[in-house]
Amino acid sequence: MLKDIDVEAIRLIRLTGLREQKLSSIKTEGGEAWDSVSQAIKEHDTFISMGEKHSRQKAIQDPVHGAIILEPWELDVISTWEMLRLRYVMQLGPAHIVYPGATHTRFQHCIGTNFLAQKSIRVVNYCDDIDTACFVPFSGLIDEYQKKLFRAASLLHDVGHPPTSHTVEYALESWAGLDHSDLGEFLIIHSGLTDTLVQNDIEPQDIVNILKRRTKDPVLTLLSDFLDHPLDLDKTDYLIRDAHFSGVELGVFPAERVMLTNRVVLDDNGKYIRAFMLKSIHSLEAFILSRNWMFADLYLHHAVKLAEALISKATYYRLEEEDLSKNECIGFFTRMTDADLFRWLQSSKIDFVREYIGRIRYRKLFKVALSRPLVSFEADAKKRLLSMLGNIKTLIDAEQNLSEKPGSVVLDVVIPELGENKLQKIPLLVGGERGFDLVNLDETKEGGPIVHTLKQQVKTIPSVRVYCDPEIASLVRKRFDEEFPMTDVPSHREDEYDLTEY
Repeated sequence: MLKDIDVEAIRLIRLTGLREQKLSSIKTEGGEAWDSVSQAIKEHDTFISMGEKHSRQKAIQDPVHGAIILEPWELDVISTWEMLRLRYVMQLGPAHIVYPGATHTRFQHCIGTNFLAQKSIRVVNYCDDIDTACFVPFSGLIDEYQKKLFRAASLLHDVGHPPTSHTVEYALESWAGLDHSDLGEFLIIHSGLTDTLVQNDIEPQDIVNILKRRTKDPVLTLLSDFLDHPLDLDKTDYLIRDAHFSGVELGVFPAERVMLTNRVVLDDNGKYIRAFMLKSIHSLEAFILSRNWMFADLYLHHAVKLAEALISKATYYRLEEEDLSKNECIGFFTRMTDADLFRWLQSSKIDFVREYIGRIRYRKLFKVALSRPLVSFEADAKKRLLSMLGNIKTLIDAEQNLSEKPGSVVLDVVIPELGENKLQKIPLLVGGERGFDLVNLDETKEGGPIVHTLKQQVKTIPSVRVYCDPEIASLVRKRFDEEFPMTDVPSHREDEYDLTEY
């Protein structure tokens, strides 16, 4: 929950792009400076007030799902400044430097997730007594307001994403303790988006409660599961969408089949849960493996990860350079687009921060000096590497130990959230003597191969990569081996990448 923030100060920062102290000074002094600020706010308000509320449905043509029908209130929501910003925030951050087609946006993804929420209401079935196995449409379980909340939450689940999406979240969390869900909560509760929701008879706090799992209401908790789960609608859309635009077809899986075999049932504790028919086991396997394959080939591609690391580190150093307050972080990162972020980073007085942005712009990236599986390190070394995931200063110190020149080495600890523990416990509906029994995936014979694959991926995917220029690669490798010894160093360097241009 957001605490110790000044909502009015953040509002002014978002509208003007000025620092908190300067705004306070201008407001106190008044005169022409404050008149200029007031004029900028007036111009913003003029654009926001243009046009009328939508009065009829419209179809938006989506390259992944086809025609998506939005109600008038949904059109009002996506027409807010807060949602329109997502048109200029790339879904995969800098992945387009490797996959040129991956220029799709968070805005497209939010609409796609809304489409899947609409479809779930229509096609998912519900049963409150699996002994009788009498399934009825899910739409009969949730009332009209809950349906509206479901659709609104699916539209707004990513509204708080900072520029370049997840890329700068590590820096933002390290500096100010904020992630995209915190920024989204602020926008839903304290912005022009709030007014639009209220005008359309939607309580903003209800949406936050769904997205942040702050509700004990059984139906709203179920809606949270639809949007935040190893097999949720968010992942369903982004896997298909990312595969489509990047050209990495490993993300394609039978989403229709997964959705049609999804059931809402009551468990022994009287809680609504999402379960899947046993007959969908191969479709579920395709979903699970597609996600993990996409990590291997797209999300964790060495050049993509390097570009993300450069932007993330540059952002952290820029935050430190400017000494931004929490209010300023919320204000700036909920108004910035990708282009705004790069301009802000380029204006740094720190040489290597500007160099990082230039390397991305001109695609003159560092090369992979080494890449090693995390399991290959000694216990103490592994512990130090893992600590870097939550402490950026520890990461920076380690990089500085590998090279005297500031910013010349990038160390990346790659541990994606594969969700293996939750995935193994996905409930399946297995035909029994009286109807259906609820059985976890890892308790079925059919689920054995999936569980085995998940366990293998957890061992093989986590890794450590070090990037630098080729001329210092040998020295960096030597120092890294001294700092982070391995349990069994191979006699041949098969774990290292070729430093030549690909």
